Amino acid sequence: MSLDTGLKKNRRRRSALLMDTLGDVYAFIYCMMISSALTDMPLLGGALYMCGRVTMVFISTFSNPFVPVMARKLRGVLLGVMLLMSLCVVVVYPISMSNPAVWLVVTVVLAMILRDIVWKRLLDKEAKGAIPRKEMLLWTVVFTLGTACVVSLILMYNLPVTAALPMAGGYILCTMMAYSSLREQRGQADDRLDAPEITQLADLRKNVRAANAYRTYERLSTLVNIAMEMTLVVMYTYLAVTADAIFICMVLAVLTTFAARLLAEKWLHRREKRRATDPTYLMLAGLLIWLFALWVFYRSLQGGQFGQTYAYVCLGLSTVASTLCTTCLKRMEAAVSDAVRFASAESAPAYGQMRRAEQELATLLGQMLALAGLTAMCLVTGKNLPRDGAQLAAAFQPVMLLPALATVVLALMSVFRFPLSSRYIHKLDWFLSIRESGGNNPSLEKMLEDVVVEKHRQPFAIRAMMALLRPFFRHTIKGGEHIVQDENNPIVFLCNHGEIYGPVSSMLYIPVPVRPWVISELTTKPEDVSRYIYKWTFEPMKWLGKASWWISKLIGPISVWGMKQLEVIPVFRNKPRELMVTFRRSVEAMEAGDNLLIFPENPDASDTPGYADGGMGEMFRGFPMLAQVYYNRTGKRCRFLPMYAHKGMRTLSFSEPIHYDPENDPMAERDRIVEAATAQMKALYEREEALYQEKLAKKNRKKKKTSGEISA
Repeated sequence: MSLDTGLKKNRRRRSALLMDTLGDVYAFIYCMMISSALTDMPLLGGALYMCGRVTMVFISTFSNPFVPVMARKLRGVLLGVMLLMSLCVVVVYPISMSNPAVWLVVTVVLAMILRDIVWKRLLDKEAKGAIPRKEMLLWTVVFTLGTACVVSLILMYNLPVTAALPMAGGYILCTMMAYSSLREQRGQADDRLDAPEITQLADLRKNVRAANAYRTYERLSTLVNIAMEMTLVVMYTYLAVTADAIFICMVLAVLTTFAARLLAEKWLHRREKRRATDPTYLMLAGLLIWLFALWVFYRSLQGGQFGQTYAYVCLGLSTVASTLCTTCLKRMEAAVSDAVRFASAESAPAYGQMRRAEQELATLLGQMLALAGLTAMCLVTGKNLPRDGAQLAAAFQPVMLLPALATVVLALMSVFRFPLSSRYIHKLDWFLSIRESGGNNPSLEKMLEDVVVEKHRQPFAIRAMMALLRPFFRHTIKGGEHIVQDENNPIVFLCNHGEIYGPVSSMLYIPVPVRPWVISELTTKPEDVSRYIYKWTFEPMKWLGKASWWISKLIGPISVWGMKQLEVIPVFRNKPRELMVTFRRSVEAMEAGDNLLIFPENPDASDTPGYADGGMGEMFRGFPMLAQVYYNRTGKRCRFLPMYAHKGMRTLSFSEPIHYDPENDPMAERDRIVEAATAQMKALYEREEALYQEKLAKKNRKKKKTSGEISA
């Protein structure tokens, strides 16, 4: 099996693994509730289920040869801890031979564990080719229905009908949820490899982990998985021991989870249509909601007054948040798979099995920590946990939520380290398409190496600043139909400067990603930036005194950081050799599919230095040389798109593109592009200025009319 095949299969596996985790949560809820309803030991059912589930996952995980070596070395330690926690549960809740309700709980828990084991065996047999898929599904349905009928009959025989029916309904609902996860896993079980292929595992893991994007994603997915297990165990334990309507509570949990998942899927699907899929932002939102819910739960427990209404609200928020996060992880998995394909161009076996082993290990770790929390809860609260809300809040210790809080905070920090934004996800997909078709794009490959393989962080801070500025710089886009995206031949936008207004408004509201040209003195070293800012901005402000220098020193490092976040291209004025570096970097950016943003006005062209507040000043005549360099290297005709940012009307107006003509004389073509761009930008200005003056005239007439009415 090739690496590409394993990656494509693994995209589907992620969804199945997430559904399997949710199935475990529903089973845990049910076991807690039935134990609460039947015995005076409300934590018994959940503890028994977690012990059985952890044991099953432990055996499955460490029977897989693809588990990392470090985890194998810790196998004995994990086994000892697991046995110790199980012993603690048995000591706290001694199972009485004479109590039929206890054995009823044990029977239901064993039925659930047995169901999961049989389903996994059937999947393994189907994956090995021992049984056909249809036969596997037939056996699964028969066994599932048989188990559900047996459990229902046992409940009906031992309990009154009014009590047995909701419990049987809850069990059937749990089984339906688990079966839905099974349907997503069918045909996706791991392909078994021969021994010679397994020996290549070390090389595979080395190649895969060469991608920094993969390492950061693994850390993030592990933390989210652990946080979800611990959060839901604590919150559902609180609710399960006080809930009376088992079936209704189960239905609410299912609806909450699937509604959140549907919402996230729909949002991401819409973003995909606009080529703007960036699940990291939805992940951040989910983690912040999650953190808020945990904090409210923690503070309420700490205060000692906590009703079921608050508990349901916190549980709903946590479920929505965790479902949003897991849905985003599924989408991020596809991007990470592409990153691994980029970093490991050669074919390699068993990528899917390695990913599944690592995911199972993360699940095992999360469930063991959840079991540890449950064991601690058993030891603290003892056998007879109070059912009254106030007493229960007092019995629950707020410190039990701290591990979940800490894990969510760590996951939040890990999101900021994930390197793939929607822009680079698209570029990665584009490059892989080029490589699969037998082509090559060295500039794009070099850019992706810096992002995917090396350590890279998304510009979250600068994007947050831009989001905060947009409400204060609201603009209307005019002529947007002239912006025709073409990754094989990007656009070079030409914008007026207008002091700082043009750069700020264009960066905030140009509807496509751009990389701006910026004077080199603002991009290199903080001390150079400070000197430049002081000389041209603050030195003339005599009233600032010595403070002007300190302000300049403060701006220096901020400017360098911001320019790096925006991925600007430095422009070296009056330095012909260094200017060629600007053109070379610009052409490489365009080859990699990036649009450019240039401010071609010359502030020193007139007797009064500075940029024109209105209209267009004289342009530098060197920027059209970019088109010649681009054509010589790629054979493509550069597109210059003039635009104008009007401060009074708050508009960004775009004109028709100007195409480079390689057949024309270079000097004549340079003059043609400059003159055409100047004429179009002046026309845009005159049109907007006329509208602005008309707007002012209407405002003045209205003001005079109002003044006359007041005088009268």
